[in-house]
Amino acid sequence: MRRSDWVALLASVIAAPTLAQSLQMGNTITSPNSADPSIATVRTDINLGNPANATGLVESASFSWSAFPCPAEVKIKFFRRQGSNLVFLAERGPFDVTGPLTTVDLLPSVSVEQGDLVGITRLAECGNAGSLTGIVSPGYLVYAGDLTSTVGVASGVNGGGVLGLAASGVAIESIYAVLPVAGSLPGNFGSFFRTGLQIANPNFGATQGRLVFHPAGVSGSSADPSQTFTIAARSTISFDDIVQTMGQSGLGTMDVVLPSDAGIPIPVARVFDDAGADGTTGFAEEAVPLEGDKQVLFAGATGFLVGPADLTRFRYNIGIRTLLAGATLTFTVRDSGGAVIRTVDLAYDPTFFTQQPADTLLGGAIPEDASIQVSVSTGSAVVYGATIDNTTNDPSIQFAKVFFAIA
Repeated sequence: MRRSDWVALLASVIAAPTLAQSLQMGNTITSPNSADPSIATVRTDINLGNPANATGLVESASFSWSAFPCPAEVKIKFFRRQGSNLVFLAERGPFDVTGPLTTVDLLPSVSVEQGDLVGITRLAECGNAGSLTGIVSPGYLVYAGDLTSTVGVASGVNGGGVLGLAASGVAIESIYAVLPVAGSLPGNFGSFFRTGLQIANPNFGATQGRLVFHPAGVSGSSADPSQTFTIAARSTISFDDIVQTMGQSGLGTMDVVLPSDAGIPIPVARVFDDAGADGTTGFAEEAVPLEGDKQVLFAGATGFLVGPADLTRFRYNIGIRTLLAGATLTFTVRDSGGAVIRTVDLAYDPTFFTQQPADTLLGGAIPEDASIQVSVSTGSAVVYGATIDNTTNDPSIQFAKVFFAIA
């Protein structure tokens, strides 16, 4: 085989990772086994599963329906989750239902952000939206009426299962990965923690993107503080304290956002205690890709953390970074012999970050050599444990990785 053939073969087998070129949201169901709850003749269903995977333009939608033909029966709507509310963005239609799976063009196209949700409105007594039950899913919410304004998440009726509603279009940019924790702030025992960042570009052409910093304790948005970057081919850039460079302080989390045609860079952070003339102590933190990484705990997945062996010498924090659909988690604390100490259920909004002492987060003291089981029932999240030496302030980190999952 010629050398050029070997090169082509290797390129096809060992391909560099790429970003999705198309925008996708919702779920296509070809064989529904259920229908949405009949809470009113005119009602709106909002799909909570598979929010938009990119920022871009939605051009078409498809939906499952139980009867046809149904003239001027359906509107397609779009919403954005902001804390405990769903903010109405836009609608298209009404559209005719022409078959059990109907596809419609959205004219003009609809601008959405990554994480936005798609919904469907039934306008008359002619068939119902189809769904699929019996699998792990965040479900969908049902509201009476033809929604054209903001509604509360808690006021919706959970339809359960997976709603047969999907939309697609052209991706412009997307969150490639997250740095689960980043900060520039004083800590206990005289410590001061910073986040250094290097971004390498292994590609043959220049790449660019931006970093978005989301402060702890609130649901993040695309309008949060950001820092653009451009990296020449085969080059590396660095920031001594990326949070401070962005004009921010405190603790938070960070997105790595890339245009859809960008080459994927390699971000590596170092979280460290800055002791000035006495040097630094810290750990390396690789960015976690949103797709295909075992550090992302998804619905039905379970991972584990292991607490310190000596709680006098070390303090222990637990951090949680939710992704685009938020997350509902169950923490089960066991002692060194395997006995259950307590179980704690926690729910968080999308793009939310918190880091707290384990005793605070878990509602009481944890024993030495504790094992902490983390199970996700809805959404997805990155969960970690941070152990800090009380004498030297030397930190370390452990991520809960997918150990097993239930479909």
